[in-house]
Parts: sequence; structure tokens; C-alpha cells
Amino acid sequence: MGVEDLQYIISLGFSGADVWRGVVIAFFAAMITTRQSHVWKMGLIAFAIDRLIWPIAGMGMAGAELNSIYASIGAMAQTFSDDLGIYVVRYLGLCLMMSVIVSARRRIHHASPPKTKQAPAYPY
Repeated sequence: MGVEDLQYIISLGFSGADVWRGVVIAFFAAMITTRQSHVWKMGLIAFAIDRLIWPIAGMGMAGAELNSIYASIGAMAQTFSDDLGIYVVRYLGLCLMMSVIVSARRRIHHASPPKTKQAPAYPY
């Protein structure tokens, strides 16, 4: 595999309108991630939403017939091995975006104002 092939796979993994969809899904998946859940597990859920649920729901909301939705699912299943590199890049990208968002969220929540020795203005 050459450098050109890797660049091609990465450009297909995150290109065009898929970038914003990935950012939105990663943001909301990171917001529901708890301390007990891991980013890579939530990444699997985000990847399933990104590659299965969102396109099928979009086709349904656009008024596509059931036959075309089923054909799309069948085509996705048939080309799974061909698109495996793209799926790996997409999954890793979602996990990376989610880990950055989770890290930023934890830093924000752990930031505290400086301690003062004064009593609070409102004692209640």
C-alpha cells in the first residue's frame, strides 16, 4: 500500500458533507459518555449511527421507497470488505474527535474558581 492509497482512503473517510455529520455525531456521543463507558465503545455506537442509521433515516425522510432502501443496505453489505479501510479510518476519526471532546468536557468540569477565605455573600 503506497502513500497515495493511504491518502485516498483518508480522503474518502472524511470528505465533503460527511465531516459535519461526523462532528455532530461525535459531539453528541461524547456528551453522553460517562466515566464507566469507554470512548471506543461509544465510538462503535457513533459509527453505527454514522454508517447505518443516519443514511437509512435520511433516505426514508427524503421519501425513498422501501425497495431502494433495501437495495442500499444490500449494496452496503456486498461492498463491506472493499470499504473496510474507509470504515476503519472513519471509526478512528470518530473516536479521536470523541476523545478530544470528552477531554475538553472533563477539563471544563474540573476547573474551579480560585479559593477565597471570605465567607460567601449569601449564607443560604
